[in-house]
Amino acid sequence: YIGEYHRVDANQTEDLETIFDLAEKHPLFLGISYFEYQVAYSKTGSEVNFGMFGLGSFVLAEMPYFSKNYSIYCLVPEASPLSGMSMPDAVSKTYGGAPVDTTHLCQANPLAVPLNQEGFETVAAQKGEQRMASFIERTINHMGGTVSPDAQKNLSSLAAECLDASPDDGFATLAGHLGRKPAWASFGVAAECVANRNVGPSIIGAALGWTCSNAKFFRCDDLPSYCNNTYRIGDYVFSRYYKEL
Repeated sequence: YIGEYHRVDANQTEDLETIFDLAEKHPLFLGISYFEYQVAYSKTGSEVNFGMFGLGSFVLAEMPYFSKNYSIYCLVPEASPLSGMSMPDAVSKTYGGAPVDTTHLCQANPLAVPLNQEGFETVAAQKGEQRMASFIERTINHMGGTVSPDAQKNLSSLAAECLDASPDDGFATLAGHLGRKPAWASFGVAAECVANRNVGPSIIGAALGWTCSNAKFFRCDDLPSYCNNTYRIGDYVFSRYYKEL
């Protein structure tokens, strides 16, 4: 077994197919681990030629680490000229997998942009109906609502309308529409506080731990059946606790 394998100067599809043929014919050769995922920018010379992905210029997030902030950049596929395709696609093809969809790798994530006019304009500029639908559904979730699988057509229709309209006051128009609580979305009548979908489940979990330990009139081990993920549990528990105050 070869733990780090990558012939930089080869046609990747042809070379990997040769390796796989050898592994099938010789029982003592188990195979390889393809080297490597990302360009090692900390190295120099030929050592930077192995990564399948390089870093783009778009910053996806900032990561705090030991009192410093580090920028998390998007990924861009490295080329494999002799293969006639990108390096990730060459590897995926040889292994029998699907090619990597790189369309949105260096675009803002609709699930992470701010829920305001700036976030709306960012998503609208991407010209993708599914991207806008994700932004709208996230807005509905933030308002304490949900969209059932049966209502996806309605969600897509609203997303298309948002993309066709002028983006100048798009978020205000969207908020006004959702504020009227369209029939195709379900809004919890008892919702007072909604868990922030912008943070990770571990953050919500820590807040749930504190809330449950301080609750006096309800128990967190007796939850409704619709509390089937961390955020919905947060919606329920935070709302119940708010009513105690």
